[in-house]
Amino acid sequence: MAKSVNLDSSTRLDITCRKGDTFVLTTKVKNSSGGNYAWSGHTVKMEVRTSDTGTIVVPDSDTTPNTNTNGTLIITIEAANMDMDGGMYVYDVEVTDGNGKVSTWLHGLFIVNEDVTE
Repeated sequence: MAKSVNLDSSTRLDITCRKGDTFVLTTKVKNSSGGNYAWSGHTVKMEVRTSDTGTIVVPDSDTTPNTNTNGTLIITIEAANMDMDGGMYVYDVEVTDGNGKVSTWLHGLFIVNEDVTE
């Protein structure tokens, strides 16, 4: 008999980016058969925080997720919304399918390097 079960199927992906630059995360997603993931009816959200339960640095409303028929997910944060101090933050990407099932797909560190030019 199993003594534990891990239902966390999210993938850790640490991200390093630069303060004040437009952030673009592009990833190609495949379905379980190896074909392009069908994004129809799905919503995608991303937040960046100071810690797992800390202050929101980049709210979901400041991220723009786009999906297409070839399975690609592109998440953009405009340069004006990348104005946090350089440092280490955390993020996750949450997907809700057409049936309302919510899953965290990506999570990890969101490391922001300082910028010289303002």
